[in-house]
Amino acid sequence: MRNFHTIEEITLQHSTRHMDKIQAHFPNEHTKHAVNAFLKLGKGVVFIYTGFYVAGFAETDGPLGAYFLAKAFEKLGYTPVIITDSFCEDYFPDIKTLYIPLNGLSHDEYTLLLNTYKPVAHLSIERCGQNAQGDYLNARGISVKEFTAPVDELFKLGSKTAPSFGIGDGGNEVGMGSFAEVLKNKEFFYDYCVIPCDYPMIASVSNWGGYGFIAELEKQLHVTLLPEFETVEKYLAFIVEKGSVDGIKRESVMSVDGKEWALEPEILQSLKDYATKG
Repeated sequence: MRNFHTIEEITLQHSTRHMDKIQAHFPNEHTKHAVNAFLKLGKGVVFIYTGFYVAGFAETDGPLGAYFLAKAFEKLGYTPVIITDSFCEDYFPDIKTLYIPLNGLSHDEYTLLLNTYKPVAHLSIERCGQNAQGDYLNARGISVKEFTAPVDELFKLGSKTAPSFGIGDGGNEVGMGSFAEVLKNKEFFYDYCVIPCDYPMIASVSNWGGYGFIAELEKQLHVTLLPEFETVEKYLAFIVEKGSVDGIKRESVMSVDGKEWALEPEILQSLKDYATKG
């Protein structure tokens, strides 16, 4: 098996949405940099934003990464709170979840949430974010604004007082505005989310980016945090039963972003090898 030296070498494999163009322009260890910053935070609430509307449901990319990030944070003594909308209803039965209505909340209501929970960090994974026109576009360049709660307004507001982290795989996700210099090149990207974050991360599949964050935590803390493939597969089956769809196939099937599901154990094993090697 190939000997990987960085998280990005693992999570940017099988790229089909030009994330390699971003990596070539910003050849950084984005995940390691983000985890280094995260580990400097005091223990407390971490807001995790996810849920991307596709064909009547939330897609399978995002919730898996969010769920296992939440479980890893719990094990480390943080308190995860999922921020999403009704399309992810009951996806996270054992994690505190706040559902933002599709028409959003007032500025005062967002402020109240921040004052109530006092999150020490905001982490978005595969959450559609607004473009320069304030619209929300899917991977096909079609507006999904009427089906997308503006949770990025909470993310933006919260980012003023706590560090923000973003994981994306196509450019239209919350936090990817940090790569605007490349994303504005329409040769590769039709459009992009303009909302930046303090610590952006990229992957071929956003879930892989979430697992990559967990792997880097495991490597630095020497605590077993990465889920086993069987656990990931069981959770995927759980949300697919609720209607979650593959974002490319637009069907409720056991896959993510049109990728062969057989790639998942390979990615997880490579991340485990990275996390546990000397």
